[in-house]
Amino acid sequence: MNPRIFLTCLVLLAAGVGARAGDLAADLAIVVNKAVKLDNVTSADLARYFKAEKTKAPDGTKFALAAIDAGHPEHDAALAGIYAMKEAEYTDYFVEATFTGAVTAAPKALPSGAALRKFVADTAGGLGYLRASEADDTVKVLKIDGVAPGEAGYKLKIK
Repeated sequence: MNPRIFLTCLVLLAAGVGARAGDLAADLAIVVNKAVKLDNVTSADLARYFKAEKTKAPDGTKFALAAIDAGHPEHDAALAGIYAMKEAEYTDYFVEATFTGAVTAAPKALPSGAALRKFVADTAGGLGYLRASEADDTVKVLKIDGVAPGEAGYKLKIK
């Protein structure tokens, strides 16, 4: 093989790997406890789950919601991509829903992706979000509308 072609192929391969890793760092992954029998969720159901309008997975598992604290880019990405709300609307939504009894509580606020991952892994029905690059084999990453983090067309991005 021509050394110039070989070197060009290596550079292109490295660029592709780097781009994928960069995409994972910028993607917001939806994670559930590994025991939950759910692999794919629609965007509409995702919003219903996180707004606690729909509290159980299709297998009957009751969700325990978790969120990263306000002020983090992951939280902002969830507000925009899942809830379609601003921070004040999110706060008002859960205050009102708790007051009226529509929900028992707002999602458990956690200080980091690592803390959220541990909560989801250790909690039956745990459901939350974190940077896709922070997900590991202790949790299950859900596809949204059939698309996984890092794949073309994935919609939940961290800015």
